[in-house]
Amino acid sequence: MSWSARIGYALPLVLLAAATGGAQVACSTTHPGNRQTRSCTVVLSASLQLPAQATLTLERSSTDLTGGSPLTGTRFQAAADTGLLIVGPAMSVVANRGISVTLVNAPQFQGPGTKPASDVQLGVGSVRNVCGGVPLSPLSTSPEAVQRNAPRVLLRSSTPLNATLRQLCLRVWWRYASDPPGSYSLPLTISITAP
Repeated sequence: MSWSARIGYALPLVLLAAATGGAQVACSTTHPGNRQTRSCTVVLSASLQLPAQATLTLERSSTDLTGGSPLTGTRFQAAADTGLLIVGPAMSVVANRGISVTLVNAPQFQGPGTKPASDVQLGVGSVRNVCGGVPLSPLSTSPEAVQRNAPRVLLRSSTPLNATLRQLCLRVWWRYASDPPGSYSLPLTISITAP
């Protein structure tokens, strides 16, 4: 399974320094012979414009849907019956305003046979490497263009986030009768945008 992260918005921090309208922008003074001190003043007004910023980080860009260890015949048979629970990548979100993190998936696996994306269930947990008890629901089999109009929400916040962690959890069903042997992949696109 491959993952791609896309940043919806991120702009550089800009520091602007400018003299205020009508203020004196230059001055000079002379030191008179009687040692009397004289001064002049220049006013500088500095302003800072902080744009909306967000960062989405996935700890890895792919996940092994066999669970990382060899898929033995016994394990394969168990996975076909109950689904194989897999700890996917954790994601971290930092944003200085409200954001939405969404997912759009391919409607079916790329591989030697036709396998629908709904053979994968996805859930989002709040504890790293913990997927037990996380509610899961099937991925969409709708075309990607349709999903983009109403993508699956992984995280939504109306307030700023400081390194908020979310754990992606997957349950995958492999089916003896319909899944030919070979290599399968399922592209997923994760996006972060302003709500």
